[in-house]
Amino acid sequence: MGCKMEKDFNVPLSLCDNTSHLSISGMFNLFMDIATEHATELKLSASDLGENKFWLAIRTKVRVFDRPIMSQKIKLSTWPQKPSRIRANRHYTIESGNTLYVAGKTEWAVIDTATKKLQRLTDIYGEDFDFCEDDFCVENYARVDDDFENAKQIGEYIVKSIDIDLGQHMNNSAYIRAFFSMFSAQEIKRMNIKELDIAYKAQSFENEVLTIKEREAENATEYAMIKPDNTICATLRVVRND
Repeated sequence: MGCKMEKDFNVPLSLCDNTSHLSISGMFNLFMDIATEHATELKLSASDLGENKFWLAIRTKVRVFDRPIMSQKIKLSTWPQKPSRIRANRHYTIESGNTLYVAGKTEWAVIDTATKKLQRLTDIYGEDFDFCEDDFCVENYARVDDDFENAKQIGEYIVKSIDIDLGQHMNNSAYIRAFFSMFSAQEIKRMNIKELDIAYKAQSFENEVLTIKEREAENATEYAMIKPDNTICATLRVVRND
């Protein structure tokens, strides 16, 4: 049982966009699936953590060098990095042959849902865990100011039953799908995304109406998804290829 999981398969049609390339939301689905499978193999899944313990995604950064096309053979990899006391990065790559297409990472923590306290990750992984220190996404996570009061509203999104996961709240990858549902296929194509940061701020639940706002920042466009009580549940920062 290794600290890194690698899987070879062909890019499925179900995760591609109208250009026949792997979509941004498709990337997040792949990351979620392989992270879950690897955690299960390592005996670190939600069911292995113990009563009331739950993995909590804090933020994700993705760097897109290119996007593989439908049915292209790719290698998807993931591995956890040595944690700090209560937070740890899990890394992901998508490669084909000698070409690196996508590199990303998610910062995770484990929360006790009864006490609402974050758990020591050395207790979760154990002292002898063999971490992999490969790092293809060395840049820091972007920081996005939470003040979107004067930003432009671009739409609303109603949280649907298909967005809800086993934690009974909106799934991490569903936020990406919701953000990009605000744009046409041609608008997304013109974005030509180079880098993306999403931060998960608060839980959202079925039937909540989320307001989505947009503002321009230096070399990027920033978005917020806002709950009915004005709590920001997620922010997104998108850097485009020039």
